[in-house]
Amino acid sequence: MKTSSNKTNYHLDKSVILFFIITILVTATVFAFKYVNYTPCMIVDFSFKDKEVRVDESIEFEDKTVGALEWKWDFGDSTAIDTRRKPYHTYKKPGEYNVSLIVNGKCPKMQKITVLEKKEVLDPLKKAKFKILTPRIRVGEKLKVEDNTLNARTWEWNFEDALGGTSKEKNPEYVYNTEGKKTITLIVNGELKYATTQTIEVLPKKEEKIKRDETVVRDVSTIPVDPIGEDPIGEDPKDEFKAPFISNDSFKAKLILVSTKKASVKDFRDYLCGNLDLPIIVNRKRTTFIEFCEKIKGRGIKIKELELTHEKNNCIKNIVVDYKKTSLF
Repeated sequence: MKTSSNKTNYHLDKSVILFFIITILVTATVFAFKYVNYTPCMIVDFSFKDKEVRVDESIEFEDKTVGALEWKWDFGDSTAIDTRRKPYHTYKKPGEYNVSLIVNGKCPKMQKITVLEKKEVLDPLKKAKFKILTPRIRVGEKLKVEDNTLNARTWEWNFEDALGGTSKEKNPEYVYNTEGKKTITLIVNGELKYATTQTIEVLPKKEEKIKRDETVVRDVSTIPVDPIGEDPIGEDPKDEFKAPFISNDSFKAKLILVSTKKASVKDFRDYLCGNLDLPIIVNRKRTTFIEFCEKIKGRGIKIKELELTHEKNNCIKNIVVDYKKTSLF
């Protein structure tokens, strides 16, 4: 008796076998082509000529990569891609940008660039101009100045080395009480950026000489003798007036008391020698001391910087304050 068994036959269609063979041949061909034509990515080298880049200024970029044939520039500000080797570009806003360049479609490089604010161009015709009519003066003599600024409508003169006008006349006169180098500042039409300064030397006061023909001969026996070298009786000079001295820190503390209503502008009268309307600089703006005290009265403040300038007799002649409010009211 014969035993039979079922045999399973696996049959692959010739078209399927042909498809696999063609796929393998194509893949091998592409790989071989890329392998034969493969070149490593070169070192991309580009630069821009302007050291200081500003808004609205044209910047020249240049690629110096050896063997470069194609370029794609992206300037990092959402503008269109530039395909030139040596393009020019202008940024419209300040900030930091990433400039990228792809050479020959595969070799990239990125470089950061910082763009500054647009440079302000000053009008030379608006610059303050003045002439010193008395360039050589002494203590107690009148200094005369003359404004020559074109289209000037208002004037703020300062004669004592710090900002804060001491005269608002067009051609003022001024008398110095101390000797030394003095800086004269003129601001016209309220525009501080067009201010001009000049420096002069104030000479000591000229000593008065007694004329020979006016000399009075006195009997020596009538002059009281001073055995210890003191001045003769009746010729003691009077002490010069001196205001009480106050330091920057103490002045700050008093201003804080004004802001809390525990002090008033009158408490500064002695230090300012009675001049409560003294012109001062507050947060880079001109005002008077009494107006400043009224402004901060009852308001929380923090004084960041304070600079005082004293006369020889301790009178405060200039005040520069930088402060901020610490309360909402």
